[in-house]
Amino acid sequence: MNNNLYMSTLLKAFDILDCFDDDQQEIGISDISAKVGLPVSSVHRIIQSLEFKGLLSQNQESKKYALGSKMLSYSRKCSQYQRYQQIAARYVDELCRITEENVNLATCSGDQITNIYTAETHFVLRPNFPLYRPFPAHCTGVGRVFLSHMSEAAQKWVYENSADAIGMPQEEFLAMLRKARKDGYALDDLLDIKDERWHNAIEGYLGGNKLLFAMSISAPAARMDEAAYENARKLVLKYADLISQEIQSIEFRF
Repeated sequence: MNNNLYMSTLLKAFDILDCFDDDQQEIGISDISAKVGLPVSSVHRIIQSLEFKGLLSQNQESKKYALGSKMLSYSRKCSQYQRYQQIAARYVDELCRITEENVNLATCSGDQITNIYTAETHFVLRPNFPLYRPFPAHCTGVGRVFLSHMSEAAQKWVYENSADAIGMPQEEFLAMLRKARKDGYALDDLLDIKDERWHNAIEGYLGGNKLLFAMSISAPAARMDEAAYENARKLVLKYADLISQEIQSIEFRF
C-alpha cells in the first residue's frame, strides 16, 4: 500500500471513531456511513479492522457498534499524559511571571495544533489564542516545530494537502522544517491578529525524543525588541529542557 493510500485509510478510520460520543454510544453502519460520507461497503471494511484491534465492538442483538475495550487502555495512558500536562503548566506559569508575557502550551494531532494552556500576562495589550480550537500546524512556528518531528513522507503529505495555504515551494517548506528540527525552535516574525501585529517570539519542544508539547512566548512587537527576543529564545529553550527532564524522570521511574 502506498503512503497516500495508507494515510487516507487511516484518516477514514479516525473519522469513524470520532462518530462516537456521549449522545451516540452505539451506532449502526448506515448511520456511520452517512456521518463520514463513505459507502457502506468501505465503512464495513474499516470497521472490521477496528473491531479486530479491539477499538470497536458489536452489540450482537442490535448489530450496532460501540467503542471497544482497547479504548480503556488508551484512557489509562491519557491519565499519564494529563500528569505530564500539569508538569508543563507549572513551568509555563513560571515563565510567564519571569517574562511578563503570554506563554502558551500546545499539542498536535495530525496536521492540526491545539493550544491547551495559556498563562496570561498582566498587560492589557496581549494576544488571545483560543484554547482547544484546532488550526493548521503549518500556520505558526509552534506548529512547524511539531511538523519538523514528523517523517519526511508525512511532511510531504501535509504540504500536498495545504500547498496553496503554505505558499512556498515544497523543498523550501521541507528545508524550513529541517532547520526547526536542528535549532529546536521555529519563529513567527509577525502574525496578524485582529489588526494587531503580534510577535510570536519562540517555540520550543518538550519531552525528549517524544514530542508531547510545544511552548511559545507571544508578545506585541512593541515589547519585543532584539534584546527581549534573545532573552525569550534562551528562556523558552531552557524551560522546555526543564520540562523534558522532569517528564523523563517520571518515565524512568515507571
